[in-house]
Amino acid sequence: MAITRRWQSGAETGHKNEFSNVVGGFVVTTANKYTGAYSFKDPTSNDYGYQTIPATRQIRVGFFLYGNSSRAAVRFEIRDAGTNQLVGLFLSTSGAISLQVLDATKDTKAGINVFEWHHFLVDVKIDNAAGWAKVYRDGIEVLSFAGNTGNADISDVKFGNGSFTGTYPCYWDDIYIDDTAGEGAAVAGPVLRFNYLTPNGNGNYSQWDGSDGNQVDNYLLVDEVPPSDADYVETAVVDEFDSYAMTTRALDVGEIFIAVIPVARVQRGDITEEIALGTRYSGTDVVGSDQVPETPFNYLWERQTVKPGGGAWDQAAVDGVEALIKSRGSY
Repeated sequence: MAITRRWQSGAETGHKNEFSNVVGGFVVTTANKYTGAYSFKDPTSNDYGYQTIPATRQIRVGFFLYGNSSRAAVRFEIRDAGTNQLVGLFLSTSGAISLQVLDATKDTKAGINVFEWHHFLVDVKIDNAAGWAKVYRDGIEVLSFAGNTGNADISDVKFGNGSFTGTYPCYWDDIYIDDTAGEGAAVAGPVLRFNYLTPNGNGNYSQWDGSDGNQVDNYLLVDEVPPSDADYVETAVVDEFDSYAMTTRALDVGEIFIAVIPVARVQRGDITEEIALGTRYSGTDVVGSDQVPETPFNYLWERQTVKPGGGAWDQAAVDGVEALIKSRGSY
């Protein structure tokens, strides 16, 4: 079985458009977060963000949730292409959490401790006979169902509330979605935290043109949080590089670095234009696959679990890594 990361976000770009789409008043906020400076917030009725993924029948979704039981509502759903529920989580006014499958309640756990941060992992297999849906809270299984979970591909994952009246926000942080096709049984997946490193110096390459009319100190044009359209770097030449020294993050006790994930907010001028993202460390570049930006801007990322030159990411590598962009396609 190969686990494939489909999406992740710690909200640290400060921009809600990391999601495929957002509905209503779903926002990025600094008011209540688990890590970093930002989290996502669904404040009122029918406010949510959702992320589309390639069709699959098995996924796991991890996230930190600051729940709210002031109004009963479905807060999380895994959906098919028709936006029908395959699996959902429902928070009641008593503070209980229920597992729903195909809009029917299958299991309930009381005293889930809302109004505080907890990690949830939802592991799902869609099958009309041998399916499952299991929910882990802080690494402990709390909800479970085995049997008919439907017969449709998973199309998207929805974070946010259902229809009700009033203002009863939940907060979401450090979200990831993995395709787990071929997984033989549900497992309590990893608890991940996403920390945002930003450009803070010149890297080895400065080949892209800055919006200020030169190629000097390009990092100053791409270091804003949230990203700004007022300044940027651009190129009309294939295979040009730009790279940037980055801020760092010291490990806390018990933590390890799993991956470094370059993220860029990109816009193309023509359908043939592409970009590749990567990292540079100790004189070695690792550049990912070519990706096609959209118009207007969208977020692209490249998850790297091995540092340039080989081996797991460690403190020295994270301290010294450069984020790298490379123009691809044709111009």
